[in-house]
Amino acid sequence: MVTTGRLLYLNFRILHRISRWVRERFSAAGMLILGCIVASGIFGIDTRASLAYQIFAITFSLLLISLLGSLVFRAKLKSTRKLPEYGTVYLPVKYTVVIENLDNKNHSDLLYTDILKSTFPSFEEFKSTHDPADKKRNWFDRKIGYPKLMSLLRRNRGASTSWISIDNVPAHDEKEFNIEIIPTRRGYLQFSHSRLARPDPFGLFLSFINQKKQEKLLILPQTYRVPHINLMGQRKYQHGGINQASLVGDSQEFMSLRDYQPGDPLRSIHWRSYAKRGEPIVKEFKDEFFVRHGLVLDTFIETNTYNQFEEAVSLVASFSLSVKDQDSLLDLLFIGNTSHHFTAGRSFGQTSNLLEILACVTPRLNNDFGHLEKLIEKNLPELSGLILVLLDWDEKRQDMASRFIAMNVPIIVFVVMDKVMDLDPGPLNQHPDRFIPIAADDVQETLDNVNWSNL
Repeated sequence: MVTTGRLLYLNFRILHRISRWVRERFSAAGMLILGCIVASGIFGIDTRASLAYQIFAITFSLLLISLLGSLVFRAKLKSTRKLPEYGTVYLPVKYTVVIENLDNKNHSDLLYTDILKSTFPSFEEFKSTHDPADKKRNWFDRKIGYPKLMSLLRRNRGASTSWISIDNVPAHDEKEFNIEIIPTRRGYLQFSHSRLARPDPFGLFLSFINQKKQEKLLILPQTYRVPHINLMGQRKYQHGGINQASLVGDSQEFMSLRDYQPGDPLRSIHWRSYAKRGEPIVKEFKDEFFVRHGLVLDTFIETNTYNQFEEAVSLVASFSLSVKDQDSLLDLLFIGNTSHHFTAGRSFGQTSNLLEILACVTPRLNNDFGHLEKLIEKNLPELSGLILVLLDWDEKRQDMASRFIAMNVPIIVFVVMDKVMDLDPGPLNQHPDRFIPIAADDVQETLDNVNWSNL
């Protein structure tokens, strides 16, 4: 049985497709003519009572001629995008497009745009997702939900593109121009195809040439101004040096060669010596002590905390950039489809790598929060302190913080909330300065008011 909500959703999809086709095909003047046709058609039904039918006949004929004139557009044009390596949310991204004319004649009065792939949200996503902009809408829009559906569609698309005018492209020549877009979400922008258009002689209707060329542009999270946080943690013993401690490759702190012993990892074998002697020889590395901080992202959200999650990702990205002490490492820990652990610092990995990882992190809607705690405890012996960026301050998160405090691990807790609330620091009562609630709509102002010297 189709419910009222699902029926409205299906009608919204049909309405969106029709409106998109009209907006893509008609120019501003064409939209005006189309409106005149509809209005005069309504008021001109009774030809004896009104002369509106004459307006209908004139505007309809004009639009019909434009439609027929648009069918003769033929051109051999090739477009090429030159995308940057990545962009950042809410900051303008510029890229270059080259139009090549393969015809024997000039082409003028052209329009160009890029089409971004956008997935229409499912009915379940439409019903369960909370749109932060809903609180600014009137009761009718919130109840019906069409503005919310369009907001979800724009979010999935990630950016808006518009028509760029191209005056003239000479025969067997090319023209280069710049396009600027503003990403509205992190992750990959999916370019599905490019579109070249030319209006009919009346300038009412557009003819298209679509060129399918799929490309991706990585959009990094938004960041805020934060200082470097010193957790005052002790240096921890890292067996095998930096790279060994991070479980990536071999340590650069090479000491000597020795005979193989049962249990030695295969990556430690020195293959040249093995080939000479015929017996396995392993490399021995220098063990080190250094400061290593854990940066923990809470990815477990409720259905209405999407905005909080995005701000939490931005906050973690900001702390990633603030690490300037080359004598320390920063370990990013979070739960996605699996447990994730990435390390940066001391020439081991660039913080830009962490930003690229955070650009693609997705929230989890289940209650497997215990997996995050297990991931932290697994790496805790090598960590000097923890920065926890949480999405709630419920009992299970307080219990986790209490356990780390009992282990004498320095921690700072940031709780990103939907709105400003007075929260009890709980296990951080002895160090209230290290418990920082942040409203999702007021992140930078809250960070500016923090007394970082007391942390």
